Amino acid sequence: MRAALATLAALSLTMEAHAVLAPHYYEQARREAPNVVVIEIERVDAQGPLACAVRGRVLRAERGRLHRRGDAVAITVPCIGHEPVTPPAGGAIYQDSAALRASRYGRAYLSNQGDLMLSQYQIMRAANDRPQN
Repeated sequence: MRAALATLAALSLTMEAHAVLAPHYYEQARREAPNVVVIEIERVDAQGPLACAVRGRVLRAERGRLHRRGDAVAITVPCIGHEPVTPPAGGAIYQDSAALRASRYGRAYLSNQGDLMLSQYQIMRAANDRPQN
């Protein structure tokens, strides 16, 4: 019985991971993210076919205590365009890798572990761009 329940739980988690989420879930992730930082980007590197490592320094912490101004950060952001692959269907929001490399600032909605909440990363034109809701 326990094995059957474990199998059902694993199957439901797999099915949820591939589901496309409604927009309100992304809005909720931004609203409830325990940490929100604006960073000045120093470097963007491909990190596999569907991810980029965005490295920079925190300009300001808009929410939370995970990072302070001046902290060095490296955030893994889902991205496409640097390799000829098609992303799988699912809830991830993929940034264009060329746009990431060209950007100077970004806003990241982070968990307490420093990971993006539901892919919520905003490319910013200026350090004072307002948050998108």
